[in-house]
Amino acid sequence: MMLNGLFPEDVALAWGDSRDASAELLPGEVELVANAVPKRQLEFANGRECARRALGQLGVARQALLMAPTREPLWPEGIVGSLTHTNGLCAAVAARASQYRGLGVDVEPALPLPENLLSRICRDEEIARLGAFRALSAGVAARLVFSAKEALYKCQFPVTRSFLGFEEVTVELEEDGRFSARVLLPLPELASTPILPGRWSCRDGFLLTAVWFANDSFARSA
Repeated sequence: MMLNGLFPEDVALAWGDSRDASAELLPGEVELVANAVPKRQLEFANGRECARRALGQLGVARQALLMAPTREPLWPEGIVGSLTHTNGLCAAVAARASQYRGLGVDVEPALPLPENLLSRICRDEEIARLGAFRALSAGVAARLVFSAKEALYKCQFPVTRSFLGFEEVTVELEEDGRFSARVLLPLPELASTPILPGRWSCRDGFLLTAVWFANDSFARSA
């Protein structure tokens, strides 16, 4: 139930507890977190297990998911995907690259964004809209904006290879569980799709956000 309804139906979804000690790392993955603290190793292992379950729904054989120098997961050829984790929850989504150019998923605790981070995460127009957003408190809605920008970043990076700052993205939340995300830089890869669709949810103490970038010939909406 955790991710259901956030992405179009042809996107594979998987989630689990990021603290599950039974998650296994495959050869090649172990070295990636060999020097990490135990909490990070658990989150990494559970995220990879979620990714393998999502890939299995697409008929992709169980395999190691390594990491690019820029630290994003290396998905199998012909696949796009996204991973996320926070304390108590991890999730992965995957789809055919013939259908989607990028996917982005993010999970965060449903807690207010610390006030000292507000101006770093939210643009002035986003802060102005928080007070009128009735679905969540202003502080939690600010963290939702953060999550939406994280999901947008993951979605666009494989396409543009651009490292975006929070001020270079604007998000407009809708109370019905939708949002729109726009990259403010003039990136040629996004010229034909300046606004990407997204959905959000608040479930079981977590904020969840989803962004997808469909191929022009395969436009989808959730």
